[in-house]
Amino acid sequence: MNCYVLAGGRSRRMGRSKRELFLDRVAAAARGAFDEVIVVDREFEGEHEGEGPVFGIRAALQHARQGRCFILAVDYPLITTEVLAFLRDRTGVPVWRGYPQPLCAVYDTSLLPLVERRIANAQFDLRGLIAEAHAEIIEESELRTRFAGEPLLNVNTPHDLEEFHERVLASR
Repeated sequence: MNCYVLAGGRSRRMGRSKRELFLDRVAAAARGAFDEVIVVDREFEGEHEGEGPVFGIRAALQHARQGRCFILAVDYPLITTEVLAFLRDRTGVPVWRGYPQPLCAVYDTSLLPLVERRIANAQFDLRGLIAEAHAEIIEESELRTRFAGEPLLNVNTPHDLEEFHERVLASR
């Protein structure tokens, strides 16, 4: 199974490039769990008018062509190979800190028509996508009993970046 790392966002809330901050770390973790790691940036996505990671998901599903692939956002800098391997084998959408994490999950290419229809209808939200796809949910409690720390810490703001730095320093 291939892993598609979404790195095409504009990082508006962060104020600086999450790709520059985290891509090396996230890709290194993914390389241990997947056959190939492919970075999905705006050029990979092709031309489109809208904003949002759903365009990266569409590009990944088109590239994968058949079967399953793993979609991973670049802003999970504490992710580990072990967590990724578990999610790869378990399938479904994990919940972390009470929120579904659709950008750290297995996708089947059979979802491509649904993704394309939602884009055509300007429905770019991922929670709506996973609800409509009837995605299996991996409960946070299951993840917390298996993995210590905050492997699904999602870093989107300067405050999140501070928490990330604190956790990295605490682990040394």
